[in-house]
Amino acid sequence: MEFIYFSFLQGVVAFFAPCAVALLPGYIVAYISRTGDGRPSMSTKLRRGLKLAFLSILGILLIYSMAGVLIIVASQVLKAYMKWITIGMGGILIILGGLMIAGKNIAFSVNMNQNRNSSSEAWEAFVFGTAYAIGALGCLFPLFLVVATQAMTAPTLLLGGSYIFAYFFGISLMMVTAIMLSTFARDFFMKYLRKILPHMEMITGILLILAGAYVIYYQMILI
Repeated sequence: MEFIYFSFLQGVVAFFAPCAVALLPGYIVAYISRTGDGRPSMSTKLRRGLKLAFLSILGILLIYSMAGVLIIVASQVLKAYMKWITIGMGGILIILGGLMIAGKNIAFSVNMNQNRNSSSEAWEAFVFGTAYAIGALGCLFPLFLVVATQAMTAPTLLLGGSYIFAYFFGISLMMVTAIMLSTFARDFFMKYLRKILPHMEMITGILLILAGAYVIYYQMILI
């Protein structure tokens, strides 16, 4: 049961991966610029925010589903070694965390079209979700691999599925929260987002080291 909580927290950590979170400011600026003339009602803002959050989550789901299928295919070949592979991934997380703390990280950004076309906005929300997932996987693929391999070695399909769901729920919850904050508290959100961004590599690095140590400990007690 405790690995479900761990998976959820790793989904949250994945959302704040430096390679992915760097995309947020540009997207939010484009999102805010499309508020249009006048003062939309609270219900209109809520519907718009939830729609774009849902489309972004679909983009994330697409990329992670593709990654999951590839991992499942590979695991059939390496099934007998999954525990040791997971321990190795824990070691990689610790190394990756150390590199992030040392400032050795690659991030990227994209420019969103700031026009006010609703269909373009919906498409860009989906593309943003896919780009965000690619960024998160690019930075922290070992993190998802740990959760996925643990899910495949779970004693029941339901328990294994709960690990994946908890991870996806964690990253999705953060996406919904970010978009809704940009809808209803944009000045507050942008102010603190700009303050946090320079420190995200350090924070994520520390969390990765803790996650890696936990994964190794968790696997060692099962051997």
